[in-house]
Amino acid sequence: MRKNDFDKLLQTLRTNGLDFSERSVSYAGGEVVLFFIAQLTDRVTLAEDVVKPLILHCSSGKNMPTAQETVNSIIYADICRIEADCKMVENYILTGMVVILFSNDPNYIVINLKKVEHRAVPDPQLTYTIRGPQDCFTENLDVNLSLLRNRVKDSNLRIKYFEVGARTKTRVAVIYIQDVTNDNVVKEIERRIESINVDGVSESGELQTFLLNSKTKFFPQMGIVERSDTAYHELTQGKAIVLTEGSGIAISAPKTFSEFFKSGDDRYDNKYFGMFSMLLRYLAIFIALTASSVFIAVTSFHSEVLPSDYAIALARMRIKVPFSALVGAILLEFIVELLREALLRVPKQIGPAIGIVGAIVIGQSAIAAGFFSPVLLTIAAVSLLASFAIPDYTLVNPFRVLKFLLIMFTGALGFLGFTVILTAIASDLVSLNSFGVPYMAPWAPFNMQDFSESVASPSTSRTKRLHYLRTKNRVRMVKKNDQNES
Repeated sequence: MRKNDFDKLLQTLRTNGLDFSERSVSYAGGEVVLFFIAQLTDRVTLAEDVVKPLILHCSSGKNMPTAQETVNSIIYADICRIEADCKMVENYILTGMVVILFSNDPNYIVINLKKVEHRAVPDPQLTYTIRGPQDCFTENLDVNLSLLRNRVKDSNLRIKYFEVGARTKTRVAVIYIQDVTNDNVVKEIERRIESINVDGVSESGELQTFLLNSKTKFFPQMGIVERSDTAYHELTQGKAIVLTEGSGIAISAPKTFSEFFKSGDDRYDNKYFGMFSMLLRYLAIFIALTASSVFIAVTSFHSEVLPSDYAIALARMRIKVPFSALVGAILLEFIVELLREALLRVPKQIGPAIGIVGAIVIGQSAIAAGFFSPVLLTIAAVSLLASFAIPDYTLVNPFRVLKFLLIMFTGALGFLGFTVILTAIASDLVSLNSFGVPYMAPWAPFNMQDFSESVASPSTSRTKRLHYLRTKNRVRMVKKNDQNES
């Protein structure tokens, strides 16, 4: 580049980049200047593979090299490229790259010597599995991609990179298998990422709120992926995975309601045990949502459905209780949610102790003081226990809120209000879609083949991918008998 342009660029970088580190090598005919951020750079490799070869070349009395000559025959760095857009120099440095500028060449070199401290591959915290692999994603995007590459050794695996955030420039990777995943799903995810215009995104959960693209969507429509084996399974099913720099949680799309009830152990367990576990989880979410409301409806509006002896015994237990069934249920559920929230915030070392002691002390004291009946306390405890049976906590959160709405309507109208709210919830679920896929598939619209493939069949016998995902290649497994016949 021209001398004036070179000096102007150096002045801009020295003025704007107060924490930029600089190293220059002076030749007889000009100057080579390196810019980098010391905290983000592997300085040992920089010294050995870049600076030292340049100094040796300079001291040998040779002419000043161009960018292309430097890459071809001087420096040892393997991940480097030549660029020409001077407006991007500062951005490259800010992302942790080393930039080499030449006073005699309009081009410059960008070298990836980024080194950021990160955790080792951790054990799962959100999606624990008994039998499956335990390796999980970390906050380092490159480590996460290496975990996926290690599992999916397919030339059709595609990784597309994006930068999100005008100030943070957070790297986001969209991963999918080209000959399996529906193109419309990938294009829609990419479109939504490119449409994000914000100062910064620090975590995949924050990115997910932008991708969902609506404030009215109450239920989660993207899945969270913590373990690399789950990500591999999602990819081979025909879904896309989104990894965010700085987050140890990936997100997957599309995601249906029924898939939130699947656990990682279902893929490794016996067929019948897996079906039983999934049925148990469906029952658990229904209990968590409706248990307290059913108690209110039965005790306050429809006591005739109970056996006479039990109805009388229940009435006697409630004689000394100062609150109505509605107020008592709301207060008790509020205390349960308060206890749950407190356990999430306290240090892990004392969390279990506080949970056990708090539950016992509060429960016994509340009954002894006559605030709540033992039956209501038991129902609230069962409801809390049922909510823990759901593998994906993001599905539980909406039902925690809806539970209070259901309690209030049931307390006002009995089973009529109960039915109205359940109908409204069902209508909302049926109306949703996740990146073009019906949210309630394979239940609505019902597809017998998808139902049997996703619910009733073990992973070792599933020959087809799910129809509702509309994958390019539906064949998942070819049995040996089919190969012999062909």
